[in-house]
Amino acid sequence: MRSISYTSAFALLAASTLLTAGCGWSPKGPDPVPQADKCTPADGPAQNVVTASVFALPAPPSGKWTQMSSGHTANCALYWVQVGQNNSTPDSPQQVVFFNKNTMIGTPTPNARPYITVTASAPDSVTVQYQWQQPKDQPGMPTGIGSVRFTVDGGALKALGPIPGPQ
Repeated sequence: MRSISYTSAFALLAASTLLTAGCGWSPKGPDPVPQADKCTPADGPAQNVVTASVFALPAPPSGKWTQMSSGHTANCALYWVQVGQNNSTPDSPQQVVFFNKNTMIGTPTPNARPYITVTASAPDSVTVQYQWQQPKDQPGMPTGIGSVRFTVDGGALKALGPIPGPQ
C-alpha cells in the first residue's frame, strides 16, 4: 500500500510542477531602466521668462510668490512651474504656470487656489490634482478631490476635462 501512496504523491507533485510551468510563470525580470531626460534647456522657458510670468500673477494675500516645484512632459512641449506663498500655511493659495517653449501659455484657473499638486506627467500632458474644503471638513483637511490633465494644442494650454471643485 505504501508504494501506491508514494507513487500517487510523486505523480501529484510532478503534475503540479508541469501545470505551473505550463501556465507561463517566470521569475520577475529586472525593473525597467528609467529613460534619460531628452529635453534641453532650449526646449523650455528661460529663467527670466519664468520670473516675469510669476511676477505678473495676481499677488497672493500675503507675502510673495515663490517657486515650489517644476517639471515638463516627455515630449518637451509643456513645462510647468508651481508657485505658492513664501510664508505659506497648508491652506495658502497656489498656482501652476504653464509654458510652451519660451512662452507662458497660461494658468489652469484665473485665481490661485489652495491644495494644488502636479501629480504626473505623461508623454504629452500634465495632471493637476485639486483638493477643496467641503462644508463639514476640519480646517486644513479637505476631502474634495479631483484631477484634470493639461496639454498643448496649437501653442495654447488645453484642459482635457473640467477643472474640479468650486470655482
